[in-house]
Amino acid sequence: MMRALALALLGLLAAMPSAEAQRAERPCVLLITGPSSGPRTMRMRSEVIDSSGLRNTFVGGSVDATCEGQGNRLLADSAEHFAAQGVLILYHNVRYSEERVTMSSDRMVYYTREERLVAEGNVKGRTASGTRFTGPFMEYFRASPGLRTENSWVATGRPFVRMSPTETGAEPGSDADSTDMTANVIRSRNDSLLYASGRVVLERHDMRATSDSAFVDNGEEHAQFLREPRIEGRGARAFTLVGTIIDAWSKQRKLERVVARHEAVATSDSLTLRSDTIDIRFAEQEIARIFAWGTRARADAGAQVIEADSLDVEMPGQELRRLHALGSAVALSSPDSTRIVSNERDWILGDTLLAQFEQVTDSTGTRTALREVIATGGARALYQLPPPGGERGIPGLSYNRGRQITVQFDKGEMAQVRVSDQASGLYLEPAQLAPADSSARPARGRRP
Repeated sequence: MMRALALALLGLLAAMPSAEAQRAERPCVLLITGPSSGPRTMRMRSEVIDSSGLRNTFVGGSVDATCEGQGNRLLADSAEHFAAQGVLILYHNVRYSEERVTMSSDRMVYYTREERLVAEGNVKGRTASGTRFTGPFMEYFRASPGLRTENSWVATGRPFVRMSPTETGAEPGSDADSTDMTANVIRSRNDSLLYASGRVVLERHDMRATSDSAFVDNGEEHAQFLREPRIEGRGARAFTLVGTIIDAWSKQRKLERVVARHEAVATSDSLTLRSDTIDIRFAEQEIARIFAWGTRARADAGAQVIEADSLDVEMPGQELRRLHALGSAVALSSPDSTRIVSNERDWILGDTLLAQFEQVTDSTGTRTALREVIATGGARALYQLPPPGGERGIPGLSYNRGRQITVQFDKGEMAQVRVSDQASGLYLEPAQLAPADSSARPARGRRP
């Protein structure tokens, strides 16, 4: 019986929380003293016992306060503690510190029962991972057993946040590899997730993003921008991307993928792309490949335009090289205006198109031009040919049909057309108008 009793007692003791755990789980027991060292000392302290028997404390000159056994500390020039309400108000040169965050402001209110800290006026702070923030107002919600499992804060009044770059090994808070966010309101969960609303601006060394609201997951390096979002790529070859919703993924603070949905438009120095959804892939901070789908996709490269149900654009080094167009694909190109008088465009269409581009240099400078277009599946093409003799005039028309049509270009101008399988075609020359002959006209008043 004694042995069974001893075992039961041991089990009960094992189930009881340790003294340290008990201190962590109990509400804040506030201890207010003067500084333990330094030239400043607490010059005034008064205490009043209210009707409930609880003590209200007023301290001036210098304040040093802490929750017993919880590792946090508050310093200020003066303070008021209302025990019945569980409220500590601190004034002037206020500083708060704990293992996970440090903060300073002109005034703070610490709600001990809620483990909530309200900072006002010239708020500055830094988390353990290196994230820094400044602004006029911030509420900090401290992780505490029975209340909440993670830290969080909300800042209003258009705060500025410099997110931690520690994932890349850079010095915390450094300018060299920072992600900066400004918005009307910013919320943070556990120093990893950020929610921003109202004129959001996010800036990094490789991009600038604006929107009405945004979500940032620092751990996954994923950001989402909502309501009139816009991303501007930085670097030697800039680009812009707009849509209704834009998601961006990075790796070691370098863009890897950006997806814009609903009325998306992507613009670079050589291409403007429009579609319902645009998916951009990056290599070394430059566009490498683009996918577009969802509605009719349109790629505009200046003198050439390609449309299809979906597009796959290859742009190594952010130079347009190859484009695959799938589903009722059509390519439009402008004829040589120095030799052809026409308001129409040449065109080639098929179930699929493969267009290849090159960089050409002429009197107008360097530009992107078609090198070859291959149309497959019910292919058709109409091209305008300049008149013979080298003079500018009305073009001849070349119309071709076949299973596959290949058109080759010379510096963007059509040079050769090949039609394969079930080939047929038609060539029309412009009509030669006879010169006017006055003698052939009927006399005035007489019927011909």
